[in-house]
Amino acid sequence: MFATAKQIHAGGKVLQDRAEIFWLGSNLVLVVADGVGGRSGAAEAADFVARHIKQTLHSASLSPKGICELLESIDQQMVAAGNVGETTCVIAVLSENGIIGASVGDSGALCISTSGVDNLSGSQSRKPFLGRGCATPFAFARGSLNGTLLVASDGLLKYTSAERIAAVVLADDLDTSAQNLVGLVRYSSGALPDDISILLARKK
Repeated sequence: MFATAKQIHAGGKVLQDRAEIFWLGSNLVLVVADGVGGRSGAAEAADFVARHIKQTLHSASLSPKGICELLESIDQQMVAAGNVGETTCVIAVLSENGIIGASVGDSGALCISTSGVDNLSGSQSRKPFLGRGCATPFAFARGSLNGTLLVASDGLLKYTSAERIAAVVLADDLDTSAQNLVGLVRYSSGALPDDISILLARKK
């Protein structure tokens, strides 16, 4: 079994991130979608992707290839819908046997342990985002989780370092770590530089 923590905050007037943690049988699923700011329909795009993953992941092949195919299908559905913008997405599926997933854009997934930081999504393509109909999801897979899995939007990853993130995650329990990760990028005024989504999971 896994313990989890979640933090999601708006950096502006409208929250354009979506973050979900849910169980699919014995598998724990973590999803972050970050609507691309500066373009219309960003929040709607993130909502579309998060909602469709929850609705359809059960019918997908739970393999890296199957998750990529699911994101490609959702990408096409977004184009057909015609009323949503573009978004990043990371899906990570945790089981007792390992981690599988896929990502598009500049949200990311990191495995953090005393051995270091493993950037699961480090070779992903930042563009095109989901919503253009031509996204190229990057698949990842690892063995059994040793440490803590972080899935986050670039509201965290862009504004601090992997080293600082790791120091926070390794120092405390999940809920406290999630709160302190937000603190890494919060300005002295209390504002945030961008929407921020943080999902954490580790074995109990």
